[in-house]
Amino acid sequence: MEWTYPNRQKRDDGQYRRVGFELEFASVGMDRLGNKIAELYGGELTKSSKFRYNITSGEFGDFGLEVDSIQLQERTYLAFLEKLGFTPDPDMLDRIDDTLFNLASIAVPLEIVTPPIPMDRIHELDRLETALREMHAKGTRASLLYGFGMQFNPEIPARDPFTLLSYLRAFLLLLDWLKQSINVNLTRRISPFINDFPPQYVAKVLDPAYRPGQTELIDDYMAYNPTRNRPLDMTCLFAHLDKKRTLDSIHEPQLVKPRPAFHYRLPDCRIDEPGWSMALEWNRWVTVECLAADLGVIDALSREYLKPGRTPARWVAFLKDAYLNA
Repeated sequence: MEWTYPNRQKRDDGQYRRVGFELEFASVGMDRLGNKIAELYGGELTKSSKFRYNITSGEFGDFGLEVDSIQLQERTYLAFLEKLGFTPDPDMLDRIDDTLFNLASIAVPLEIVTPPIPMDRIHELDRLETALREMHAKGTRASLLYGFGMQFNPEIPARDPFTLLSYLRAFLLLLDWLKQSINVNLTRRISPFINDFPPQYVAKVLDPAYRPGQTELIDDYMAYNPTRNRPLDMTCLFAHLDKKRTLDSIHEPQLVKPRPAFHYRLPDCRIDEPGWSMALEWNRWVTVECLAADLGVIDALSREYLKPGRTPARWVAFLKDAYLNA
């Protein structure tokens, strides 16, 4: 599938916006994949541990490759062993790591974290997608235990609160359509990682009279959403804009990585399924970008959304008829 691009590909300073991607999958060896990434994009493969590799100084910057478990990456199990009075020697530690790695592979994904890539070059990730398919990577629906996602982080075009609000409104208006289009896997739907925004918050944000400054925008978001677990996570962006205000309000602040980007968490990673591609999910996001740039349509759709009697199915049908023409 061809990648599409929003009209606003550049920041206010004229530089291309960048996008970082995160892919979760299983059944691929870390050594083999790490070397392949270095072959595709340049860079040097280094190993922090059995659970975390880096491919540094490549064409776009540094790739990360890791078992997606902070407990394994940081070897938190050592504290438990120490409480039992047991301190493993290096050989024993390697054997424990091997055992935990094999056990984790049943349900814990491998994750590739790309560097931020200029928006006009994200199509070059097709090479990585092809490599994963050739290695027979397994995606979200290969097992009931897999809750694998594809996340990406589009850099904001500008930092003024009205621009950020326009994106947030566009996303909330299109969320039911996105969920229907993606048909998010049941394992991920019942997990807490992409919980819906509270209805009271959605109504507040979509009210055409809502015109917050940066402080109010952050405070309102954090009051209703003191968590990373939303389909569009704004905490990384807000921590970049006002770190103390955001981290003082959130659960697990140590997990928040401040950056000037939206954190879109909704899509599955279906790397092993025909017809699915990274471009497919990106192109759905571009629909959000296009609506965010059309303030008059946002206002009209918001007024319609807030009318009594709306249901997700009726709203999606209305969007397809009145806006999406699909």
